Amino acid sequence: MVTAALDDRVDVVRRRVEQWADELIELGPRNTLLHYKDRKTTTLDLTGARPETLANLLAGRKTRLEALFPDGDEHRSACTRARNLRRRILVFEEEQGMDVGRLAHGLLQLEPPPRSGVTPVPPLRAPLLLQAVQLNARTASESDFTLEAADEPEVNPVLLYALSRQYGIDFDEDAIKERLSAMLATLESPQEQLRQAYQTLADVIEQHDRTVSLEDRVLVGLFSFEKLPMVNDLRTSIELLARHDVIAAAAGAQAGEEALQAQAESIPPMHPDRIPPSEEYLIHDADSSQQQAIHAALSGAHIVIEGPPGTGKSQTIANLIAELAARGRRVLFVAEKRAAIEAVTERLEQVDLHGLVFDLHQRKLNRKRTAQQLADALQRASQEPPPQLGDLHKQLAQARERASAHTAELHQPRPPWNLSAYDAQSTLLNQPCENSSGVRFRDATLRRLSGDARGQVRRDLGDFIAMDGLRIRRGDSPWSRVAAGVSRRSSRSWPA
Repeated sequence: MVTAALDDRVDVVRRRVEQWADELIELGPRNTLLHYKDRKTTTLDLTGARPETLANLLAGRKTRLEALFPDGDEHRSACTRARNLRRRILVFEEEQGMDVGRLAHGLLQLEPPPRSGVTPVPPLRAPLLLQAVQLNARTASESDFTLEAADEPEVNPVLLYALSRQYGIDFDEDAIKERLSAMLATLESPQEQLRQAYQTLADVIEQHDRTVSLEDRVLVGLFSFEKLPMVNDLRTSIELLARHDVIAAAAGAQAGEEALQAQAESIPPMHPDRIPPSEEYLIHDADSSQQQAIHAALSGAHIVIEGPPGTGKSQTIANLIAELAARGRRVLFVAEKRAAIEAVTERLEQVDLHGLVFDLHQRKLNRKRTAQQLADALQRASQEPPPQLGDLHKQLAQARERASAHTAELHQPRPPWNLSAYDAQSTLLNQPCENSSGVRFRDATLRRLSGDARGQVRRDLGDFIAMDGLRIRRGDSPWSRVAAGVSRRSSRSWPA
């Protein structure tokens, strides 16, 4: 029975994984790794550069842009493109920690498969060989730049994925990838590397009666395949994913949804004021809704926190990291942009907890910096003295009890009107100025004005007015036209 339920999950997840993988790769026409188009501002075309200088660049030597384009007009145009391209590369590095600057050698072209479908497949025009490239300004005025191919060339991995997934070319992707990598490692000439890589793929493609061609281009542009490892993980971990309730539910498996619902119902209720201070490790203020979210996470629940900017999401994450770290737990905090990570790490630094963070999102992370971060964290932990709390927790508990008691007293309904002080204040503040009166009821009189007495007075006044009581309009009374004045004689007629 358990095996059958797992098999159902696996089937659902397997179908959804293929969809997720396609969405991560983005097989549509906007993906420059599959459907390359020259851009006016972010394409640095080196195809027409000086051949001997271009050969040096492809061989891995640092090369000046001026040496590639000695002509003045061509050099100025290339500098403009290089300037714009470098700025875009830096934006990706700083915001997302992604290295998207690539030197592309050769464009493989292939017509779409002859088949009908709901979504048309565009022609393929994909970079064949890719190398990471360093693009730096030589001068402060950015009047010249240097280029350097940073790594060994590799075959465009997204191209291999798309050939198999979208263009109907049936082959062993892993075997071809290993074969191409071994071949590139044995060749030194960039042109020979391009020729052999193209021929290897052309042989595979032509077995399916398809026509393929190679456009001999060398260019620098924005190419990102950072999400490809995620695709590989998805496709090779289907059973592991199916066992996870959240992933199974996201894929549409009913068993996963039922498991999440049962888990949500099993979370014990929590009142923030009843948590002992010795068991609470908040480092920033948290309202009741934020504390409920933290409690749910600490209870092992899967949660999603949503809210517009400025509602305390980063603050809640910082509190949650501190709570889990205090309990000896490890936390992996992942964000798409660098700014989201810094919003949390800065809050940890404000309370001197930045030593808890091992930052893997730095622009220039290397082995040396990784080792230094670990060494600093270990040294700090070894030198940290134990906290001297004294009766701090007791004082906090007493202060919280007083604050809670004040709130309870303010909202406690009181006889005889069954209203709280808060209700009375709110009612008075909502009254217009013309309703103010100098009449004041005190002590015993006020106590006798219960809700029932107030209702009876209101009814009696209504009856009295209905029977022409309090009628004081001019002319309705015999005394209305009497000229009455106050004199010493007349004052004796009125009782004091």
